Amino acid sequence: MPEKTIVVFDLCVTNNSPSGQDILGMLGGLYREYQFTVLSDEFDDPAPGQIDWIRVPLPAKPIFLRFMAFQWLAPRYYQRYLQQNERPWLILGTEGEYVDCDICWAHFCHAAYLNNHWSLNKSKGLRRVARSINHRFNANREAKAFKEAKIIVVPSKGLGNEVAETYPAFRDKIVEIPNPIEIERFRRPTEFDSRPIRESFGFRDEDIVMVFIALGDFSRKGLDLLLEAISRLSTPQAKLLVVGGSSSEVKEYEQIRDRLGLSERVAFAGFQKDVRPYLWSADLFVFPSAYETFSRIVFEASAAGLPFIATKVHGVVDVLEDGVNGWLVEREVRSITSVLEEALKDKTRLREMGEMAKNRVQNYDVTSCVKRWRSLLQTLDN
Repeated sequence: MPEKTIVVFDLCVTNNSPSGQDILGMLGGLYREYQFTVLSDEFDDPAPGQIDWIRVPLPAKPIFLRFMAFQWLAPRYYQRYLQQNERPWLILGTEGEYVDCDICWAHFCHAAYLNNHWSLNKSKGLRRVARSINHRFNANREAKAFKEAKIIVVPSKGLGNEVAETYPAFRDKIVEIPNPIEIERFRRPTEFDSRPIRESFGFRDEDIVMVFIALGDFSRKGLDLLLEAISRLSTPQAKLLVVGGSSSEVKEYEQIRDRLGLSERVAFAGFQKDVRPYLWSADLFVFPSAYETFSRIVFEASAAGLPFIATKVHGVVDVLEDGVNGWLVEREVRSITSVLEEALKDKTRLREMGEMAKNRVQNYDVTSCVKRWRSLLQTLDN
C-alpha cells in the first residue's frame, strides 16, 4: 500500500469529461506509487480496487448548478473522510472546484475568457444566461484556488501565459504539464472500413468529409462560422459531419444548416461516447474555436491521422505548422472559406498531411504526461 495519500476533487472524473480524462490518465499511471481518493459525482475507475472513490451526488443539469452544488457538498464529504482518515499528503483540485488545494490543475481561465472572449460567444436565451453564470461563478472560485495553491498546473504554454497575465501575483506557481493523449488508442486500424459510417449519413467514397467534434458550446467552437463558410464553397463533394452537442443545441444548429441550404451536405451525429470511428471516417478535421486551453480534440484528430484547420488558440499553436500538418485560419467566414477551398483540392495531399499530423503529437502520450507528474510530485516530496 502506498504511504502518501492524494485527495482529488473534480465533479466528473470520466472518459467523457475533458478534465476527467486528464485526471484518469494521471491516476492510471501513478496509483501504484500514491494512494488516491477521488471525490466526484461520477468516476471511471482506471484501477478497480486500487483507488478510493467518495461519490458526491449532484443534479444532472444545468451545468452551473452542478458546479455550485459541488462547491457546497464536496467539503462536507471531505470532512466526513477526515473523521476516519488522516489528513492527506496533498490535495489536488481542478480550477476552483475545491479552493483549499495544494495543486490546482487549471484546464480553463474563466476570468480571462470573460475579459477577452465572451463577447464572441453568440449563444442566446437561457443557454447564454446559464453559461454566463457558470463562467462568472468559476472565475470567482478559480481566483481563490489559485491563491491557496502551492502549484498551478496548466496544459499549455498559452494558458500559462494567460493565467500569469490575469493573476500576475501567482506567476511563479505555474508549471506546464501537457494533457495526456491516448495516441495508440486513436491510431486508425488498418482494417477499419469507413464506408458504413459515411453511407449512414449519405456520404459517398468520393466525398471529402470534414468532421467537427465538440461536447457542446458550438458557438464558442465556431460551428456557425463553419456552416456559413461551407455554404460558400464551390466544391460539391465537400461534406461535414458534426459530432457532439446536447439535443437542444443540435436542433438549433440543424435549423441553421437548413436555413443555409446545407441539408444534403451537413449531418449531425449527436453525442457519442467514442468519437474515434467518426475521426477515422473523415478526411479533415475543422475547428475554428474562439478559445481553448489545450485543444485536446485537435491532438486526438492528429493521432487519428487527420490534418486540421484551426484558429490560433492554446495548444493548436504548439503543434501546427501551417501548410504541413494543417492550416491556420482567422476566426471569420472569409478566411475559413478560403482555406477550405485550398484544403479540399487534393485528397492525396490531405492523407500526406495527416501522416505529418500524426507524427507531431507522438510526444503527448499518456506515458510522457505521467513522467511529468511523477517528477512534479517528487519535487514536492523533497
